[in-house]
Amino acid sequence: MLGRRLSYLLFLDHPKNVAVSLLGKYIIRELPEGKIIAKITEVEAYGGFEDDACHVSRFGKTKKTEGLFGKVGCAYIYSVHINTYCLNVVCHKENHAGGILIRAAQPIEGIELIFKNQNKPFSLEKLLDKKLLNNILKGPGKLCRGLRIDTSLNGEDMINGEKLYLLEGEKVDFSKVLKTPRINIPYAKKSKNWLWRFLIEE
Repeated sequence: MLGRRLSYLLFLDHPKNVAVSLLGKYIIRELPEGKIIAKITEVEAYGGFEDDACHVSRFGKTKKTEGLFGKVGCAYIYSVHINTYCLNVVCHKENHAGGILIRAAQPIEGIELIFKNQNKPFSLEKLLDKKLLNNILKGPGKLCRGLRIDTSLNGEDMINGEKLYLLEGEKVDFSKVLKTPRINIPYAKKSKNWLWRFLIEE
């Protein structure tokens, strides 16, 4: 049982209050070749204008960032390098902006398809390699590549959509959740050391 879809109401709060609750949730990617299911294991919260690490604070409200001001529960996807993307879920209080970056996940179903999307050779033996499977979607670029996510899905409704959506997933022991500063944000000034990264301790 994968669980029901999430509610928009979950995302009507500041990202720092919501991000940890996404741990253990399932992200579903529907592709012509089949379905991929992965359990979210690492996230980062990005606030609005008060957060120097957020696109909203860095660039203001532009055509690129307008999604962070938009409907909660939708995908905000941007490229960091050629063919490398980051997936965020829009999350904010009413009349604010923000999102939650999905940094890592563990594959549950569609593992062979994940390997194919990442242009990696697949074998049945790899299904038994726990370390390999724990790392194959570790990092936002690897996650997007494995789930074949790019900017064509920017704005996708991740609550009621059909191509990319979220389900309740598994319960998490929150005593094992780590809180750390976010990664790769040296420009973030006062926000650099905020403990807005959450991950399931392995």
